[in-house]
Amino acid sequence: MRRIALFLLLAATTSVFTACTKDEESTDKAPTIAFKGSAGFISSDATLPAGSTTMVGIMASANANTNSKLVRFKVTRTFNNVPEVVVDSTLANLSTFSIEGQIDVRREAGSERWTFEIVDKDGQSASLSLNITSAPTVNVYTAILMGGQNNVNVGSFWSSSDNKVMKQAETVANQNKVDLLYFYGTLNQATIAAVDDDQAAIAWENLFDSWSVKNATRFKKIGSIDWNQVTEYNDEMIVANAVELNDSRANMLQVGDMVAFETAATSANPGKKGLFKVISIDGSIGADRTITIEVKIQK
Repeated sequence: MRRIALFLLLAATTSVFTACTKDEESTDKAPTIAFKGSAGFISSDATLPAGSTTMVGIMASANANTNSKLVRFKVTRTFNNVPEVVVDSTLANLSTFSIEGQIDVRREAGSERWTFEIVDKDGQSASLSLNITSAPTVNVYTAILMGGQNNVNVGSFWSSSDNKVMKQAETVANQNKVDLLYFYGTLNQATIAAVDDDQAAIAWENLFDSWSVKNATRFKKIGSIDWNQVTEYNDEMIVANAVELNDSRANMLQVGDMVAFETAATSANPGKKGLFKVISIDGSIGADRTITIEVKIQK
């Protein structure tokens, strides 16, 4: 009987000791980390324009149970499964830590994961993450065919708001949508112009005199650039070249020419910068003259 009692006592003691160890092991020892949720700061997954910037704020504290000081802060961005450490800072044994920084949205299609990690003196860590998805910033329109002023079969007026080429009759009710027009003249030859251009007015026999909206799109021929570098997610070349635009027309156009432009404030698609490239110039008489362009314009 004494042996049985002793065994039961030992078993009970062991049980109590084991339960206590589990409680201790379950105690949270990690530091805390959180996003700042104030206005102007991102704190959750988001889709943002490619090439734009946003702000993120991080707050961290030592564990309330251990008070182990914070000694390291690390930020990693991962795109296409390739991680890149952008911040890896040693901290001076801090009880609390706060930081604000800028996130640059990639100029590529896809989602990038940003991870923020805090580590304490005991090697305990905590982290949080968010995903930033790039949204297109450029509309790419290919094979835009426009007819000359005497071509009754092909429209001569292009709208950037809906990527549509209109004939003369349709433009009367859609004056604010006319951003580019095409005419071919003896002096100017192949020309893309704005409605307020004086040579366009002559070519179109004063058609625009009665218009209440004459979009003053402005142009500038530019040198050769890597056209393929301008993508739906990258408007850097547009921004760099669509500056100091003073011309109401781009004339004497040749195949391969590139022109920067900006739509007027009165346009249905106002203040948008873009580039166009001449793909072909066809026809030899007024009735069959056409131009084909490719346009890349900011959304």
